[in-house]
Amino acid sequence: MIRDTALIVRSELRLVSRSLTGLALDLAQPIAWLLLFTPLMAGALKNSPSLPVEDAWMVLTPSITIYLVLMSSAFSGYRLLNDLRSGVLERMRVTPASRTALLLGKVVVYVLQTAVQSLLVFVVAWLLFDLRITVVGIVLALAVGALITLMLTACSITLALLARREPTFTAVISSCLLPLSLLSGILVPITRDLAPEWLYILSRFNPLTWVADLSRAAFNVHYAFQPVVIGGAVLLAMTGLSLWWGTRTFNREIP
Repeated sequence: MIRDTALIVRSELRLVSRSLTGLALDLAQPIAWLLLFTPLMAGALKNSPSLPVEDAWMVLTPSITIYLVLMSSAFSGYRLLNDLRSGVLERMRVTPASRTALLLGKVVVYVLQTAVQSLLVFVVAWLLFDLRITVVGIVLALAVGALITLMLTACSITLALLARREPTFTAVISSCLLPLSLLSGILVPITRDLAPEWLYILSRFNPLTWVADLSRAAFNVHYAFQPVVIGGAVLLAMTGLSLWWGTRTFNREIP
């Protein structure tokens, strides 16, 4: 299965490298977010007791990477829909390649893409804004981002395989993504002093809230109990369930 996965990753990377415009936009997007969004929010949050302005960059920088990972991974199923339409998956039916490898190969490519984007954000933030980044913080944040990408990409690709049509897939993803992202405090943490009490309580029931808190804690090398233990448990459980669901669906839909 490892060999099959590596072959699919190589094939997918070859397709990605052919689109130079897409590559340029993928790399420019995180820089634009960092330069245009973060200074605004850092100033707006200067009066927040739970987020002092001197720590705002350390919170908002990993928040941008989480948002980019979410947006990129959630819509990754479109590439599978293109494969369905062009007959690529039909040709895969007659190959001895593992169906699990088909899923993992596509997922790994997105993990690599988002890792490069996140690393670019960290480097630019360090060069331009003198961010106090540690190697341990970067490694931990990239590891958490990889698991988030793994989870969301597996879900998106599986939903695309079940939907098989762009309008249906778009409707499902958009309906789920909007409330989950707004209630997770991905870009700006939902704290008691920034949000109404009812919104803060509601956000605690969103699993992505704990995942976002975990990513920020990893980046800041801050090992508080709630973000690390609860966030880590939620992320590992959701990643495992996503891969199990995706593998089962691929084996059933592509016999």
